[in-house]
Amino acid sequence: MMLFRRKISDTGGTAPAFTQAPVNDDRDMRRKKRYGLACLILASVMITIHAASVSSAQTAAGDVKADDVYATDFVFKDLSGKDVKLSEFKGRPVFLIFMTTWCRDCFASISSLKAIYKKYHEKGLVMLSINIQEPQAKVAAYVQKNGLPYPMLLDPDGSASRRFGVGGVPVKALIDRKGRIICWNCRSLEELLENQFEMRAK
Repeated sequence: MMLFRRKISDTGGTAPAFTQAPVNDDRDMRRKKRYGLACLILASVMITIHAASVSSAQTAAGDVKADDVYATDFVFKDLSGKDVKLSEFKGRPVFLIFMTTWCRDCFASISSLKAIYKKYHEKGLVMLSINIQEPQAKVAAYVQKNGLPYPMLLDPDGSASRRFGVGGVPVKALIDRKGRIICWNCRSLEELLENQFEMRAK
């Protein structure tokens, strides 16, 4: 480690040259050790934060296992202007689909969503599709064109969807009869749906 000080000329002026100042080797060594220790602590903290964020992302991307992950309540308007509140359906499983009309993956999943509705609606499943930040007339035309049998709700400014944790589309979430989110962008949706109604039958 090099420490420098400005050389003073014999006439009292400041010369442009620099000369090496004496350095205490023991002090320099202690500084290096403290710096190394600080770097080690910082690296440990960053690794811990990264591991926590990865774990959180993995949970959000698939089936949720925690028993205390409850869905945030919301109120959306349907296409007729009627308020629909999530908590009104407590006691029934609820399947949410956050989407937009321009989303290709949302459009591609329509046939499978219709099949789910046909199979489970009469058993008690509540299916709600939630459109984010699009005009009511455009959404209504999309619903009619594609013959969607399940209700379409509107989140015109996207704020309610963001509070629910939606950062992009499509997002599918299954909520059990107690209001707990049991899957998010579900990998094993069919199995989880079957379990909901098998448990009810017992």
